[in-house]
Amino acid sequence: MSIILCDIDGTLLSRNPTGRPGEQTPKRVAINRALAEEFGLPDVDFRQGIEHGLTDWRIAENAVRCHRPEASIDGAAWQRVCARAEGAFVRFADGDPPHYAALPGVPASLEALRAAGHTLGVVTGNVSFFAVDKLAHAGIDPALFAGPRGFGDHGRERHHIIRLAAAQAGDEPLVVLGDTRHDLAGAREAGLPFLGVGTTGLSAADLDGHDRVAWLADLADATAVVAAVGALTG
Repeated sequence: MSIILCDIDGTLLSRNPTGRPGEQTPKRVAINRALAEEFGLPDVDFRQGIEHGLTDWRIAENAVRCHRPEASIDGAAWQRVCARAEGAFVRFADGDPPHYAALPGVPASLEALRAAGHTLGVVTGNVSFFAVDKLAHAGIDPALFAGPRGFGDHGRERHHIIRLAAAQAGDEPLVVLGDTRHDLAGAREAGLPFLGVGTTGLSAADLDGHDRVAWLADLADATAVVAAVGALTG
């Protein structure tokens, strides 16, 4: 049996459109405030730095560079930003309108993987408290993920957080589950097999030329998901 290191955004859940122009998610409000305080940039906007599949660290640095092209965020500054953001963050509460929704097949395919004897972990570019809140919004129980975890708090690049989670796994076989070329590149850099899903545009062709890879359109078919993981781990 193996450990599945699951990406979150675009793999397990997607953002709900609110229908209210200009409304910001609690995450965006918190990290914008943290970046504004840390760098003295009242107009900074995290969304200006977004490229799907990057870590929050990289996205935040991109956003700051929209105002200061030469800027970089080192480890100490990033930890200060994360601490400020956590202090400003308003977490999801029962009765709040959810900003995120589970994608087709979630959590049923996750539960099928667990029933087949696999362990679920998390590898996401989200800072940890943002990640847990997103799962709660989407109705996905964080307790499903009893395995290793890697978050954007402590890794600037995708392969950093994959390796962080892999180091917690010991000798257990691992599979990275994700939806972007950044997820694929991180798995390759860490020397791990990759199961890609096409929910945000990753295609089967993007996996051409790579070994120990598999692709599914989404996670809707639990039987196909379990079979794909089994094939990757032999």
